[in-house]
Amino acid sequence: MNLSFDPKGPSVKIAIVLVIISALYSSASALTAEEITTIVAYEKVAPSVVNITTQVCEAEFFFCATPSIKGSGSGVVFREDGLIITNGHVVSGAHDIRVVISDGRRLEAKVTASDQIDDLAMIKVDVGDKPLKAIALGDSDALRVGQRVLAVGNPFGLGQTLSSGIVSMTGRTIRDQGTVLKNLIQTDAPINPGNSGGALINLDGELVGLCTAILSPTGSSIRIGFALPVKRIKVVAPALMHPWRKAVGWVLAILLAAWFLRRIYRNQSRQYYME
Repeated sequence: MNLSFDPKGPSVKIAIVLVIISALYSSASALTAEEITTIVAYEKVAPSVVNITTQVCEAEFFFCATPSIKGSGSGVVFREDGLIITNGHVVSGAHDIRVVISDGRRLEAKVTASDQIDDLAMIKVDVGDKPLKAIALGDSDALRVGQRVLAVGNPFGLGQTLSSGIVSMTGRTIRDQGTVLKNLIQTDAPINPGNSGGALINLDGELVGLCTAILSPTGSSIRIGFALPVKRIKVVAPALMHPWRKAVGWVLAILLAAWFLRRIYRNQSRQYYME
C-alpha cells in the first residue's frame, strides 16, 4: 500500500485549526479569577473616566491674549447628560477647560459649582445626542482595610490607565496648604500626577472614592494615596447640582430664628406688663 502525505489536505487544515483554538483557549485560561475580575471591573468603568486639561491666564497679559497650560487631571462622569465630578484643585482658576471622552470626543466644559471644603467641583459638557456613561456609585462605608481597590484615571490625555492596590486605612485626615481634608481613604494603589479626580473603584466596578492627593517627597507616587469617599460625594453633589437649595435652607433658618426671637421678646414684654 502506498501512503502519501498531503500538506494541503482537509485533515491537515482541520488539525491546524484545532491547534490554534487550543492555543487561544490555553492563553485565555491562563488568566486567574482575580485577573478576570479586575479586567471586567476596569472595562466597566473606563468609559466613565475622562481627561481634563485646563488653561489659566497669566496675570500680566491683557484679556488673556496668551493663556498658558496649567495642568491636566481626570474626572468621573456623574450623569449621562454631561455632568462630571472632579477635584476642585484640578479646575481652580481655569480660564479654559477641555474634556476628552473615552470615545475620542474633545468637549469644552464649564464649572457649574465647587466646594473648597471637600475639594470637589462639578463641570458640565454639551454631549449633544451622544450621552455619556455614568459611573455606578458604591458604598465607601463598606470598605475594609486590606480590601483590593483599583485606581482608574486619564492622565495627560493618554487614555484610561489602571493601577491596583488595597485599602491601607480609612478615616484619614490630611492638611495641604491650609486645607484640611477629613475621613479620606488611604490606598497603596499608585496615584500618579494627572490622576487627581479619577476613580477609585471596588472589584464590582463601583465608585468608592475620588482620587484626590498623594503623599510624596518627590512628587511621584510612593504608594501613599488618598481618595475622597463616595459617601461624602453623595452628600455634597446634590448641593452642587442645586445650589438654590442651600440658599433656601439658610433663608428658612433665618426666618425660624427670627420667629423664635420674636416669641421670646413677646413673652418677656407680657411678663413686664403684668408686673
